[in-house]
Amino acid sequence: MKTARTVSAVCALGLMIGCGSTADVPETESAGSETITIAFANDITTMDQSMATDSASFDMLSLCMSGLTQYDADGEVAGDLAETWDISEDGLTWTFHLREGIKYSDGTPITADDFVYSWRRLADPETGSEYAYILDSLHIVNADAVYLGEAPVEDLGVEAADEKTFVVHLSLPCAFLGSYVSTAMLAPLNEAFVESKGDNYAMTIDDMLYSGVYKMTGWVTGSEYTFTHNENYWDAENYPQETMVIRILQDEQASSMEYLSGNLDVIPLSGELAETYSSDPGYTVNTTAATWWIMPNMNDPIASNLNLRKAIAYSIDRATICENVLKTGAIEADGVVAAGLANGPDGRDYREAAGDMTSYDPETAAEYYALAVEELGGHPSIELIYDNTDELTRVAENMQAEIQKACEGITITLRPMPKKSRIEFMLGNDFQMCLCRWAPDYADPQSYIDFFTSTSSMNGGRYTNEVYDDLAYKAAKGEDAADDEKRWNDFIEAERILVSEDYGAIPVYQEGTVYLVSPDTEGYLVLTLGTGRLRHMTKAAE
Repeated sequence: MKTARTVSAVCALGLMIGCGSTADVPETESAGSETITIAFANDITTMDQSMATDSASFDMLSLCMSGLTQYDADGEVAGDLAETWDISEDGLTWTFHLREGIKYSDGTPITADDFVYSWRRLADPETGSEYAYILDSLHIVNADAVYLGEAPVEDLGVEAADEKTFVVHLSLPCAFLGSYVSTAMLAPLNEAFVESKGDNYAMTIDDMLYSGVYKMTGWVTGSEYTFTHNENYWDAENYPQETMVIRILQDEQASSMEYLSGNLDVIPLSGELAETYSSDPGYTVNTTAATWWIMPNMNDPIASNLNLRKAIAYSIDRATICENVLKTGAIEADGVVAAGLANGPDGRDYREAAGDMTSYDPETAAEYYALAVEELGGHPSIELIYDNTDELTRVAENMQAEIQKACEGITITLRPMPKKSRIEFMLGNDFQMCLCRWAPDYADPQSYIDFFTSTSSMNGGRYTNEVYDDLAYKAAKGEDAADDEKRWNDFIEAERILVSEDYGAIPVYQEGTVYLVSPDTEGYLVLTLGTGRLRHMTKAAE
């Protein structure tokens, strides 16, 4: 049977925000006898590691781009391109010692300067990365000043002491840095190569250099992506798998038939199909740290009405959505911060300490709706945009029915669209309400709280509250940052303001995912957080 381990891989996973464009690219190569084929519900948005923020892109990037560290086949943090690392006594200086002989897929040496360039490129406001803020969350010296354009990229707290020594300087200790640098977002980039490609970088398989286990050898937008063995990867001899094919398939029924026929090795399932295949030997359930919520556009004259947002929040039957609509191990979202993410200084899970911040109460919803109608001068109409998957359509339809039932007279219009389009609408602040997902970057509430600050590039709904911003700042890098108890309390109060006072986010559910993973494979990692679930997969030994 397959090897499936549950680990907490603290690594970048975004959900929902991304950019990049598609281009004409070579056809995929034909798969060999040792091929693992995997179904994805969503297409990538980009293969530019500095621009990616969605899970599909990061899943594919994690195959072909390696970081300083990795989550190994046992789910433990281990060296990857860095063989060892040292941490200063005060926790403010991390020194990574790169392996000898590490190379890109074309044989070009990988050096410490490549990490310096990659991290500076991410932070550079001219790059326009939606994830630039993460370097500040990691407490990299001057990260905020750099990505806000207030300081040159050369001021970012990273340096190459020599070709094999990469040094990171922090303004505050960051316990999770060693695991976070496993993300492909922080993988090395060869400056000469990237700059020579200009706007074409990462637009085709020939416009990238690969530092990971695989190299990308086939790219058919919206259809299929092929990855083959990277013979120049430092540990190539321990990765015998030659070909991995990712197919974009949104029809779960069709995917399940392909799985049963032996044409797919990993597929996601939801709803009735998840129940149907619960006895399959490859059935794998994982409740993740990703949460889904409705994001209201605070610049929209209707969605910005507080009583309307309250009415919608109380109209959502979260238990029914999880138990009867999704059936994937999802649980009700009691806030935007996931349950099971991290424990506070008192040893309790954050969600337990923060308490429930959502409630299903149709009568209360009707009362707030009556106030909203009076303030708005009539019954409003709201358009909800969301990714056009079967699963999210079922969720959206359930919410539509419940909201219209509790708030008699309201019109909820559903507008499904490709994920990339939904992201563009959201980032452009061109929507009324949006069903969004966020998977934390690391096991700490800060990953969620940072999302909603007024300066966050992720804050597509333009939520703004000065008290919230102040609490987020104090906990992240202000006066409370070094005090675990005060920091925790700041997060709880900020979340309460966001969810229970301003209704700047309306939590719906915490994600669960059901996969069928073929018993003919080994090494699939079930991750609580992060990506890298596919890179250790091989065909099972006979």
